[in-house]
Amino acid sequence: MNVRVLPSARLQGAHANLQAFISKARDIAAFGEIDFDEPIWPVKLIKRLRVSSANIGAQNLYFTESKPGSRGPEGRKHLQQPFANFLKALVRLQEDAGGKHHPNHSALIRAGRYLHAEMEGIAYDPCLLLPDHFSKAAAASRKVDSPATAYSVGKDLVVIVGWINRHNLSRIRIDFKNPNPRPIDSERRIGAEADARRKKKLPSDEALNALARLSNLVTDDADVLQMRVIELLVCGGWRINELLTIPENCEVEEVATVNGEPLLGGDGMPVVRYGIRYYGEKGAPPLPKWIPSPLIDLAKRAIADIRRITQPSRNAILFMLNNPGMVPIPGLDGYAPDEMVSASRLEKALGLRKGSGGGAQWCIDWGAPVYRNRVLEVRIGDIATAFASKWPVVPDDSPLALHEHMLLIPANMTHAARSSIPGSVRFLTDGMIVRFLGGHKTKSVFERFGMLDSQGNPIKMNSHQFRDWLNTLALEGGMSDLELARWAGRKDVAQNAYYDHVSGKALAKRIRTLIESGNIRGPLARVHDRLPPQDRQRFREAQIATGHATDIGLCAHDWSLVPCMHHEACADGLCGEHIIVKGDAKHRDEAERLLDDTEFLLSKAQVESADGTYGAGRWVESHQRMARGLKTILAIHNDPEIPDGTLVQPERPSVPEDDSEE
Repeated sequence: MNVRVLPSARLQGAHANLQAFISKARDIAAFGEIDFDEPIWPVKLIKRLRVSSANIGAQNLYFTESKPGSRGPEGRKHLQQPFANFLKALVRLQEDAGGKHHPNHSALIRAGRYLHAEMEGIAYDPCLLLPDHFSKAAAASRKVDSPATAYSVGKDLVVIVGWINRHNLSRIRIDFKNPNPRPIDSERRIGAEADARRKKKLPSDEALNALARLSNLVTDDADVLQMRVIELLVCGGWRINELLTIPENCEVEEVATVNGEPLLGGDGMPVVRYGIRYYGEKGAPPLPKWIPSPLIDLAKRAIADIRRITQPSRNAILFMLNNPGMVPIPGLDGYAPDEMVSASRLEKALGLRKGSGGGAQWCIDWGAPVYRNRVLEVRIGDIATAFASKWPVVPDDSPLALHEHMLLIPANMTHAARSSIPGSVRFLTDGMIVRFLGGHKTKSVFERFGMLDSQGNPIKMNSHQFRDWLNTLALEGGMSDLELARWAGRKDVAQNAYYDHVSGKALAKRIRTLIESGNIRGPLARVHDRLPPQDRQRFREAQIATGHATDIGLCAHDWSLVPCMHHEACADGLCGEHIIVKGDAKHRDEAERLLDDTEFLLSKAQVESADGTYGAGRWVESHQRMARGLKTILAIHNDPEIPDGTLVQPERPSVPEDDSEE
């Protein structure tokens, strides 16, 4: 007798839900007109990337198996069904739920590929997925990807699980948490590895000296433009794309004031401060970036050169807006839209280089129809249409029109082999600055001018190193977190931690300087001040040999000598090496949070102690000690008589107080 095993009702329901899930995705309008069944989707995302990105047009999403090397469509293999349609539906529904950038969707598809590779045994059926499939996919990513990428893959696998559970697409509910650890390199600041990582993030002295020489050696407009952008990065510590989207009318000058009164300089005249207006990323408000006084002349020269070089591109936009159908090409700017011009004449007007294919090939590449009369000809209005179709798309919510941006350039201006196209308009992009500094299939500016490092290799840099460098200099100089966050264009002072590349030795030097200047209070300061002046330097160096930041202050413990007996218990009142930075908002907020948690745990421990639970009395004592220490820290932060920025070493109690009646 033949026995036929029927699928469970749960599995039948999951398959029905999957079909409904896919059908819903086919019917929605996210991504516009696409062929759902194709393995490659050319999509125009609703949520555009920044206007200074080179990737602002249609981009491809590849629902194909991983293909090393080339990113093109050739040789790609479609993901197996029905998983392919499930992943397509998920991506489209995710876009419909809230616009995403192209990299967000690509990353989710990447995680899907790892999952797909583990599904051969279940015939690629999403309804048969189990937690083990996701665990194996996450493990596979750890073998191939960097820790940061593997962590992101794990997060996207969690997203996929969420969609499956929410829409009941599997026969069981899948419990899965990201097993790939989050990299915490930014928190490790001690040891040779931390020193090497810190050094890599900061520009070398060789690179900075080379840039200083290059600043006055470059003469070509493309080089001058990019060099001036780098000078502004040095002046202001912008994120590169904040700088690339500054308005043409960006300069701000105003009289500096103190308590509402004009600040006077050494000559008795009011001090005028100079800033550059920009629109910040990551939620920062649109404020001027005030330039430090020693750098004002450098910044003004940079803005003047940039404005001179980019003005023709703004003029080209205004010309076409005011003269529809006409082209801002010198020699052709007087032609009416319906007039014809020969391909050879166009080639000469555009200044195309030999080997480019001439004017006719340019028309084909740019989408302008070519007519064969006595000679090959093109209509002026079609050239204008081709020009306008290549303009960068400014998002609807942008505060600036295209022609109001500063860093506009003609197409190919920074290209090593192609001719610059007069009258066309592009943004100077971060990718161009990357190639200028580091080279990519072309020589960097350092290579072109023969500038090498001490090992004889061409110097290379990236644009973000300037921001890391300036943030580190500011921290070493004692700038507060609030001031630094405002200066660097950050919405949250907590973001400062990702840019704090101050080494333990540098932080210790900063602490010793504050001790020397009298900006520290507590037992250490009293002992220091009682010593003879000739002994104080050696005392500072012996007591503060290194240092690192904690969530609630600074720690002066030297881990190279002995492990810390109070590790993770800095606030318990017994640690004599913990130092408070008065007025640090991040530290104060964390202390308040810890106090709330500690008082909650203390109340629970007191109940257990009253019930006679074994060992509860020790927890009561520990939580009481921690609560006292946190209250001491908050009292220091709230003391109006202690100036912000002062270092305070809390007093260690000789005999713990009895808090049993609290």
